[in-house]
Amino acid sequence: MKIQKGFDVRLASMLLVFAVTLAAGFSVLADELIMKDGSRLMGKVIKEDGGVVDFETSYAGVIKVKWSEISEFIGAEPITVLLKNKEIHKATSAKNTDAGVVLTTDSGATETIPQSDIDYVNPEPWRIGKGMKWSGNINLDLNYERGNSDKDEYHGDWQTTFRWRDDRLKFHGDYEREKSNDVLTDDNWRINGRYDHFVTEKFFYGATLGMEHDRPADLQRRTIVGPMIGYEFYESTAMNLDLAGGPMYVNEEFYDEDNRDYLALGWAVDFDRFLIPERMQFYHRHRGLLEPGDTDNLVWDAWTGFRFPIYAGIVATTEVLVEYDGGANKDVDKTDTTYNVKLGYQW
Repeated sequence: MKIQKGFDVRLASMLLVFAVTLAAGFSVLADELIMKDGSRLMGKVIKEDGGVVDFETSYAGVIKVKWSEISEFIGAEPITVLLKNKEIHKATSAKNTDAGVVLTTDSGATETIPQSDIDYVNPEPWRIGKGMKWSGNINLDLNYERGNSDKDEYHGDWQTTFRWRDDRLKFHGDYEREKSNDVLTDDNWRINGRYDHFVTEKFFYGATLGMEHDRPADLQRRTIVGPMIGYEFYESTAMNLDLAGGPMYVNEEFYDEDNRDYLALGWAVDFDRFLIPERMQFYHRHRGLLEPGDTDNLVWDAWTGFRFPIYAGIVATTEVLVEYDGGANKDVDKTDTTYNVKLGYQW
């Protein structure tokens, strides 16, 4: 019995030493955030985007921490710091000071960089010229009604973006068809594509091509093409805003009216922002055309709504679409307002 007890004691001691060593190893391998209030967080820095650090912990999953509230970061492995001038720095620690952010490399050398010069920490690969990012969403809204009235409604829309470090492709389109008691009451679609080349981090130039059709408004096809210049005010997960505009050539073909073409000033606004992170996103898209020689010929479309991510990319959306066509046939209303509740997928 004494031998057995001695064996049990030695075994327990070995297990205790192993557990302590393993725990120490985990703490060494963890990144550490020292907050300005003195608290410490252990985990792993995923990225910093828009002033918010995604920090993965073992006890709460990924949490979001404001970069401005962090006093010091100590990394288990070097992090990548991308500056606004596209320079890349590697650092094992970063400390917020009044003079700027003090970066320390694995060799012990330090460098102080103004906070305003830092763009991203652990940026997505495309931001440093590796590959591209593909994002977008698609929505469907179907209504099939039978009874006192027979009514069929079909509505779908989509948008997608391909983003490289210096280039971007944006596409969006929608389709709407309504039939009531076997009478077609609505049939319209539009599709638009735009290419942007970034000269600086914010300023870009490019070109756009779009086509649209609206049977109730007598519009068989409107084709829009032209160059654009623009500015990217914000580009992050939390918020995006860009404005673009330029001269457009417009060709319009009608069913009953005479066809026409003209030069116009075109513009585009794209904005979205998470009001509640990962729970509620507000968005607004606006497209417009104005013929300088005929200010009554003003055309614009605006999509305004809220997206509510549900699970695994499934998103519910409430939206108001306002379409105005100042040059429409006199027998057609110039303004058309549509309220949509949609279910879709976002990636």
